[in-house]
Amino acid sequence: MASTTNTAPGATQAPGPAAYHDPRTFSYENSNIEEITVRQLNEDTLAYRHDLDFCREQLAQKDLTPQETRALQLRVLDLGHQIRHCQHRVEILQAQMRARNRSGWPNPAAASAYGPTAVSTPYRCRTSNKRPAGGGPGITPAPSKRAEGHLLPSPADHEADGSGDSDNDSDAGATITALQRLGHWRCRLCRADKYLHAGIGRVPAAPCKWPLKDVAKMIAHFTEMHAEHLPAERCAELGAALRRNRGPFEYWLRQSRSQDVGADGAVVSHCVDELLAGRLPDLLRRLSRAAAGFPTG
Repeated sequence: MASTTNTAPGATQAPGPAAYHDPRTFSYENSNIEEITVRQLNEDTLAYRHDLDFCREQLAQKDLTPQETRALQLRVLDLGHQIRHCQHRVEILQAQMRARNRSGWPNPAAASAYGPTAVSTPYRCRTSNKRPAGGGPGITPAPSKRAEGHLLPSPADHEADGSGDSDNDSDAGATITALQRLGHWRCRLCRADKYLHAGIGRVPAAPCKWPLKDVAKMIAHFTEMHAEHLPAERCAELGAALRRNRGPFEYWLRQSRSQDVGADGAVVSHCVDELLAGRLPDLLRRLSRAAAGFPTG
């Protein structure tokens, strides 16, 4: 005989097995923040249109006071601006998703799942189509020069594989050693895939069009901006910039911050080495207001 269970009126039954969701099925890698944002913006647009229709119906009433009419007219104008703003954001997000799909990655989360060294690091060597002289298809390529402990490749590496910036690496090894105020560095993080796919809210909002020349601005650029990159990556890029602009960096320490860098510039070398290893020196935290709030991890 089948048993029956009496449920009190108004009582809520416990969800059955069909309502259970395995927590392991909620995968961050399978989410797409841009698609979620587009869907939410479309829902907001639909809600704004309902409000707009309601306000227009109210404006058609004959018994409105002048104050009510004015308030409804302002509301209609505001709703029109909100709808246009949502449509513009949807267009921007859709353009970013199309650009990302052309780059070969289905979504930013899937790309980041491979770790910062495999995908998110913007300095991947380009694979040459040329076959080594005298080599066959079974030749094993030579080991990379990046096993030096630095997070970023040296300028010579960039020039060798053709992936370097023409302004930074055209004269590989030509460090600016003259004690002068201005140097020259074109930010490579501004052209990295991780920055280009960061979406709305990235800092800087657009890639730098001009090279960084002032050392204080170089430090501020990499410590206050590019939060889409790991702190170690930002330190390494700043270290590469100061290594190339050793003279302006020493000038900034001596003249602008009145620091004793030693006869052989040991302080300069120590700061550059620390940055290339992915660590921000305590000296820069003390001397730069922008670097004072840089993450310690």
